[in-house]
Amino acid sequence: MKTLRLGVQVLLLFLALLGAWPQAQAQALSEVEQEREMIRELQQAQDEIRLMQYRLEGNQVSIRPERSYEEDQKLVRTQELSGRVVQSLERRSRLLKARLQELGEDSGDEAEQLIVHNERMQLRRADAALRADLRVARLVQVEAQQARQLLREATVRYEKAKRWRRNASLVLLESLPELAQAWPADRSKLSDFAQQWRGTWSNSSWQQSSASLWMAAAVLLVMLALFRVMPLWVSRYLPAGRLRRSSLIIANLFLWFIATWVVVDQLVELVFQRPDLSPTQFELLAYLKVGAWAAAVALACIKSMVVQPRASWRLIPVSTQTQHRLRYFAPAFFLLVYADITSSFFRGSIGLSDAFQSMADGVSSLLYLILYGYGLWVLRDELFNRTDVAGQGASRTGRSWARLAFKGGVLVYILVLGLFIGGWQGLSDDLMSHFITMPLILGLLAYVCMVWLQDIADSLLTYLRNRSHDPEAAPIRVQSQFIVVFFAIARMTVLLLAIWMVSGDWLTEPKQMLESGLDVSREALRLGAVQWRLDLWLIALGVMLVGGVLIHFLRTWLRQNYMPNTTLEPGLQNAIVGMVGYVAYFVLLVICLSMLGVPIESVTWIFTALTVGLGFGLRGIVQNIASGLMLMVERPVKVGDWVEVEGSEGNVRQIRLRATYVERFDRTMVMVPNSQMMGRQVRNLTYTPTSLGAIESRLLFPLDVDADAVMQILREAVQSEPEILTEPAPILSCDGIFGDGVAFSTRCFISTMRVQRRVRSNLMLDILRRLRQQGISLHPAQRWVQEAMDKDRADDPDL
Repeated sequence: MKTLRLGVQVLLLFLALLGAWPQAQAQALSEVEQEREMIRELQQAQDEIRLMQYRLEGNQVSIRPERSYEEDQKLVRTQELSGRVVQSLERRSRLLKARLQELGEDSGDEAEQLIVHNERMQLRRADAALRADLRVARLVQVEAQQARQLLREATVRYEKAKRWRRNASLVLLESLPELAQAWPADRSKLSDFAQQWRGTWSNSSWQQSSASLWMAAAVLLVMLALFRVMPLWVSRYLPAGRLRRSSLIIANLFLWFIATWVVVDQLVELVFQRPDLSPTQFELLAYLKVGAWAAAVALACIKSMVVQPRASWRLIPVSTQTQHRLRYFAPAFFLLVYADITSSFFRGSIGLSDAFQSMADGVSSLLYLILYGYGLWVLRDELFNRTDVAGQGASRTGRSWARLAFKGGVLVYILVLGLFIGGWQGLSDDLMSHFITMPLILGLLAYVCMVWLQDIADSLLTYLRNRSHDPEAAPIRVQSQFIVVFFAIARMTVLLLAIWMVSGDWLTEPKQMLESGLDVSREALRLGAVQWRLDLWLIALGVMLVGGVLIHFLRTWLRQNYMPNTTLEPGLQNAIVGMVGYVAYFVLLVICLSMLGVPIESVTWIFTALTVGLGFGLRGIVQNIASGLMLMVERPVKVGDWVEVEGSEGNVRQIRLRATYVERFDRTMVMVPNSQMMGRQVRNLTYTPTSLGAIESRLLFPLDVDADAVMQILREAVQSEPEILTEPAPILSCDGIFGDGVAFSTRCFISTMRVQRRVRSNLMLDILRRLRQQGISLHPAQRWVQEAMDKDRADDPDL
């Protein structure tokens, strides 16, 4: 029975195998046919890809976004097909290699060796054909990726050309017919994309996302608490001064950014992040996340710098009324920046029409114009309708710079408004987004960081001076100079980083816009070594303007921050600052000329020829400049000295290369050429700060005067004047007989020549009062005494 049962089971198993064999064979044949069909489709797609590459590489063609989107979708499907083929072929290749490894090497049995050898050869031929198909599939993957890159470049070229092309004006309602014609196709694409999201949301739940409402709520609560305690911490742990304000602004900026970004990012992930998203959906999610980051930075900058509840906390000093008017500007700016960045997804990712994109650009430009127009209107009242407080020189200077920047902003606003009305919606939107909004945000960030670094430097300098008993000591000066230079380098690094972020590869849109706008001027008209190209001249002009502003700030920093921490005289400080400015302007001019294609050797010869020509034609100016250099090196006259030159007397205020400016005591300014300062007699009454001043007076009396009484009166008058020094002692003498009179003289010493006239006046009035009390009168011929004093002063080198 057991044997019979075993035989029945073997028979049933054999019959089952016989029934399943055709089905398995058919399935194997079906898989092979599917692979062959996919390989044929792949070869056909490869031919299309190579034809597309030939068209795109051979000519600098541009492709509309709609067509680019369709071609890109084909390439994406080709990549997916090649991926499936590679996966299937790799699986078959592993099976073949396993079978070959199982067969091993040839054995000694001839009959078995022939059968295995034939099978091995068949497997090897199949493996070679399989590897060839696998190389083709992988090559198609690479070529499809290259073709997608070429498509993107062609689309970018189309966008560049379209940016500078006038479209139908949105304001004049010229775009309505074109928009109505393209709307059915656009609505279909938007509906398909919305259907993808509906399917994604219906197949998943918001609980499957990584976002957390509890986390967003916790961040908000923590940030609200920090907003309340941060002013207390800053006031407790930082010294009084501007460092408190800038540190509080930095802290508020960081808190606003973290709170806004975390909350918006969590909400985006909660609503949009789902499993099994398509590449297009992932791209939209990436746009939403990047938009949240950038919009959070914009909101944090405005809220922390301008819209502060207390006036002392605002880095930009605006009135409370202006602050109330701008309280809704920050959230509106946040929403607009977020919407603008997110709308970039719909311009090329789902292939909408040019009419729809033009309408989107127009709406974005219109919203920007409304928002910026409101901001300019509010700032106009702040800058031009408020009266400046008397005595606030720094505030008045800052307000003048702000007014200049406001006028520039108004000009740019009028330009963008004209482009928008005229029909250049794309160009106006790009200008608003990439040339105004992004530089504004990065500029505000750089300004906050630079002010904070400057406040740290000032606080450290104040701490050093307060801690030291002798602020003028050499170690304190060295430490002060190190602090000034270190923080100046840090501030310059922040500024250059902001400039690089605006104009570098991190933000390529401004660079691409300039290149596309200047393509019409690529043909160079040469005049000698100079290339007359509009783009080069505009770039050189921009470099000249930016360089001029940087040189101005460099000279201001040297004059106000670095030079006061040195032991140099004020005149030499101004001379060094002037020389640095001239050298910097010369280097800037050479750089701009080299950008225009002028060789450095030619620039050297040009300046050599100009120097020779100026030496002959402008000898007086060259002589004054040479004399100015000698004055700065030898320093016979310094800023602040009291000098007499060419009948003018006053204090030296400035020593420049061409002339020296002397402020007379009647508050008028005399400009003395430096050649006269070096070539003629100049009397410096305060050559050394420690030199004493002298007062000499001579009085003529009748011959019958009581000489002892006169000497006693002079002695008492000199002793009663408190500003006359007792050491060296005053000199009183009887100088002899002049005609029918006798002369008495006094020579007294004072601490400085600055008080000579006042002390001499007080002394003479006291002497005359004492003489009148004693009934002693002067000789009527006092002019002889004056002539004698002038002669003695000319003969005596000490006077």
